[in-house]
Amino acid sequence: MANFFNKFLDYIGIEETEFEDEYLDDYYQDTPEAPDNVVNFGAREKKRNNSNVVNMPAAMQMKMIVYHPISYEDTQNIIDNLKSRKPVIVNMEELEIECAQRILDFMAGAVYALNGTIFKISCGIFVVAPTNYDIIGNGEGDLGEDGLI
Repeated sequence: MANFFNKFLDYIGIEETEFEDEYLDDYYQDTPEAPDNVVNFGAREKKRNNSNVVNMPAAMQMKMIVYHPISYEDTQNIIDNLKSRKPVIVNMEELEIECAQRILDFMAGAVYALNGTIFKISCGIFVVAPTNYDIIGNGEGDLGEDGLI
């Protein structure tokens, strides 16, 4: 520590008279070496990361949208979210069979056009996911053959 201070004073052009003080020597002792499993953050050098991996900011949140369509006209909102690269869970359990079938046909066409995927979770509940999402089930029969309907 004293060596750094002397170099700094020499750099700015001020000379210091040298004196020895017992108390200062005891106070400014070098820290003992850390064990192998302890990292000293003060002595760590910055390493350049030359990989091709891009880190996502911590503040960015991923959102999953749950949608309960009431009529066929609500399908456009589902597809707009899919085009925005957001996954959507569509619950059509309360709809009539004919309306649910039309919505499912519309979603399947849009998913095909956008290279997304559509998964059947249960009777009347589907997950519509864009290309940047992978959906993985925990059982063999959960998502059918490859998860596709």
